[in-house]
Amino acid sequence: MDEREFLARADLRPDKLQIWLETGWLVPAFREGVWHYVEIDLARAQLIRDLQHDLGINDDGIAVVLDLIDQVGGLRHVLQAILRALQAQPAAIRRQIVDACAADRRS
Repeated sequence: MDEREFLARADLRPDKLQIWLETGWLVPAFREGVWHYVEIDLARAQLIRDLQHDLGINDDGIAVVLDLIDQVGGLRHVLQAILRALQAQPAAIRRQIVDACAADRRS
């Protein structure tokens, strides 16, 4: 969606959007000199609004929360890649890996 539609759907003022873009709180795709927004950008905008208005978190706190959320998202992608690689292994190798992980947790 374009910026005009995003602003309407997110119920956001252009000046607030500009601040969120400058701070890196929102990072839509930028192609051919135009920002392109998707549903995840809308969800993130709603999260920012909830953090500010409903929970009263200040700007520094919002930056920390968003960074942590981004880290968790990154970890999920890494874990999914590891799981796919593990699933591609023969059963005996998978069992060895599971056993090694279980032994590591016990130590």
